[in-house]
Amino acid sequence: MNIVIEAGVTAAIAEDGALTLLSPHGAPHVYAPEASAMWIALRQHRGNVGDAAAVLGSAWDADVWAVRRLLQEQVTDWQRAGLVRTTPAPVHVS
Repeated sequence: MNIVIEAGVTAAIAEDGALTLLSPHGAPHVYAPEASAMWIALRQHRGNVGDAAAVLGSAWDADVWAVRRLLQEQVTDWQRAGLVRTTPAPVHVS
């Protein structure tokens, strides 16, 4: 599964590590610092959930499959909020 950010979504990370995502309509969605790490890892790995989970699992010294489940739960929340969508194939950024 790969993640694509919906057009018009913006992100900001506060000094305390909290993630704020603004929907294209300006609605704020605030998340714990762990979500910031997930967001950054997904961005760094072109939306590839498996790659992002592997990096986070290593950084957090945690089971990669457990991290992947947490990441998928977070992605589901972002989807429900209309902030991201999934694609079956890798997304290539030009």
